[in-house]
Amino acid sequence: MTRELFSTNEMKVLFEKLASFTSYPENKGVTRLAYTPIDQSAHQYMIDIMQKAGFIVRQDAVGNIFCRLPGKNLDLPAVGTGSHLDTVPNGGAYDGTLGVVAGFYALMQFQPQQLSRSLELVIFRAEESSRFGFSCIGSKVLLGKVDREKWSLNRDDDGRNFFDVLDSLGYPSQDIEQCQLTDDTYSAFIEMHIEQGRRLELAGKPVGIVNGIAAPTRFQVQVTGHADHSGATPMYQRHDALVASAAIISDLNRAACREAVWGTVGTIGKLNVYPNSMNVIPGEVNFLVDIRGIESESIARVANHLKNSIKKSEQDNDVSIQLREISAEAPVKLDSNICHLIEQLCIEHNIDYMTMLSGAGHDSMNLAQRFPTAMIFTPSKEGISHHPDEFTDFDNIIVAANLLKDTLYALAK
Repeated sequence: MTRELFSTNEMKVLFEKLASFTSYPENKGVTRLAYTPIDQSAHQYMIDIMQKAGFIVRQDAVGNIFCRLPGKNLDLPAVGTGSHLDTVPNGGAYDGTLGVVAGFYALMQFQPQQLSRSLELVIFRAEESSRFGFSCIGSKVLLGKVDREKWSLNRDDDGRNFFDVLDSLGYPSQDIEQCQLTDDTYSAFIEMHIEQGRRLELAGKPVGIVNGIAAPTRFQVQVTGHADHSGATPMYQRHDALVASAAIISDLNRAACREAVWGTVGTIGKLNVYPNSMNVIPGEVNFLVDIRGIESESIARVANHLKNSIKKSEQDNDVSIQLREISAEAPVKLDSNICHLIEQLCIEHNIDYMTMLSGAGHDSMNLAQRFPTAMIFTPSKEGISHHPDEFTDFDNIIVAANLLKDTLYALAK
């Protein structure tokens, strides 16, 4: 049976439908945190349309979705593409979702057994770190990078860790080590994504060919002081956990600024203060640190500065501070042969492009450790991402989606 081709207009309709899966539809942004009911619904929606389209669809023990178009030779490794559907709180509609929608569009341009190799679209689970404090869970599981000890320590805002949530949804957490992909699963993997920066927009280019991905090193910091009456406690008798935290945060920012020449950045994006009352000196503060970049030595310098800053603030403010490393990813170089192939396709189709690095992490950084991998970027308006105003012009999306389709064809024909 011959399948009807999927049009670019249908791709836009699918994208808009997925944007409607949000926990707070009254807000402008999209909130679809990993494994929440709305996230589950979005994934089930994709399973339904994939099965209706005639693809071979399966889910693994962590909830990753695999949508396969069989090729002529089933013994050959497939060519993969994909991204994620989960978002940050009140984020944008494009981050991750665009790669899923474009991947589905690309697969829909081919018939079963049309190509020598099979094509496979992967929807990775829990790429964002918003819920559990560490990122790219689904792709890490596929590469066998499961750290049960660390993952069990991190908890969401409801006090549940990753394994608790998996089991509550019927995903067998005891089996996730069995999800690891074999070395011959893919001959190549391509992820399409929005840039999440302004380089493409400023250069007036519709396409970026990514040849390297920055990686995050992340920490949890717990500052313990003593909660006291804000009016009755003299300044010299205080053990203010928030003042101690503020010193560390400011110091980290200065350290990251000194490393800006290497492209390294440092961020504290989540902070909890206890008891969080106007008339009580903060007795405890917990915050998360995200340091990332392309140069490992630069990242290490900022991390070491953080440790020194903690020691100083501990002494200066007479508080106790605990530092726990959540993750330490290695920067990744992507496959030069595939990048060159995408360049050639851009030249053949008169697509203006630039080669570039990604400052944000992606599932591709895990896939690249086992399979030849590359990424295609499409511009972000004003570089905005992880925000309700995240936007990419659909004309640029069509260019990138067709480039993805042509790349998959060239790799699988």
